[in-house]
Amino acid sequence: METIKNVAARQLVVPLESPVWLGGYAVKQREYCLVELTTDRGSKGHALAFTRGANLADLVVSQLAPLIMNQPAGQIERLWEAMYRGVRLNGRQGALMRALSLVDIALWDLKSTTMNVPLHRLLGGYRDSVPVMMAGGYYSADKGIGELCREFMDYVDQGYRQLKLVVGGASMEEDLARFTAVRNHLPAGIKLGVDANGAWEDPKAVLRWIEQADRETGGLAFVEEPLPPEQRAGLAWLRQTSSVPLAVGEFIAGRWTFLDYMKEGCMDIVRADATLCGGVSEWQKIASMAVSWNLSLIPHYFAPLHLHLALALPGCSLIEVVSTAGRNSSFHLIAGRSYELKDGDAIPKHTPGLGYELDADFIAAHTAQVLSV
Repeated sequence: METIKNVAARQLVVPLESPVWLGGYAVKQREYCLVELTTDRGSKGHALAFTRGANLADLVVSQLAPLIMNQPAGQIERLWEAMYRGVRLNGRQGALMRALSLVDIALWDLKSTTMNVPLHRLLGGYRDSVPVMMAGGYYSADKGIGELCREFMDYVDQGYRQLKLVVGGASMEEDLARFTAVRNHLPAGIKLGVDANGAWEDPKAVLRWIEQADRETGGLAFVEEPLPPEQRAGLAWLRQTSSVPLAVGEFIAGRWTFLDYMKEGCMDIVRADATLCGGVSEWQKIASMAVSWNLSLIPHYFAPLHLHLALALPGCSLIEVVSTAGRNSSFHLIAGRSYELKDGDAIPKHTPGLGYELDADFIAAHTAQVLSV
């Protein structure tokens, strides 16, 4: 069995052409960590995700690499346990779990690439395509209601049938006007949800917003992260009192935390993100729990990765993409596109592993730091 002989990680910084606002804060650049694992036979596996401001490259190389070096690359579950146990006093949530997730994803890419099969086939091959949800409506100084409505109609013209509007960066009254205008502008068959990114604070105010939005349009598909993730009691109360589904989970990691959220009734839609929750290995366990609790799954962002999980396992209703306009999403500039969009569905290209096609020149031009061991 091949063993891990080199772990490399680099921090990438990709400036946006113009800032966007999310949940009350400005995003001026996208920061990524790219991990590369190499075995004694020269086989490679890669993973790519947001850093969210943390130096993930340093954590991967200094904290996690010593736990997996010279170990069999195919024993992924054993390596996951070694990493988690090795850093769990500091890594149950947050940056270390993001770093662990990247290493785990790279291990799965390495394994499926070595076997010359797409990751989704290795994991189970449940379906051949999956619907795609476009997330848009990011705030900008030159985007009024008219421009917002045209943006969402452009998504419809591109074939998307599932859409999501960013809220939480303006007053609740302004966001209600934005949602109502977009929803009433879209064709009836298009589904539209909202994402507050945890920016709202008052559960009762959120309930009033949901009820008014649904009453005035009759078409609020879901509300994502309506409260900060620590407000589990508020999330549970909202879910019990509102008929509109709650989508929760993009901020949390580990099967145990997700189990608590499920037990306490905090979510209808599980938004587990494999780049944070613990990688492909942990995402599969969380997905199995979601199915057991009769909850649906919409993984958070990173469609080129989550495509494979959605294709491999039951219970996943959508994957998510973000507009590439202004480099708001630059993932494709780094790793290419592993699927094609047809009638609102993602169709995989069936290339081995994750199917990433890394652009060496773009990566070199945007590298801020490289570490390896």
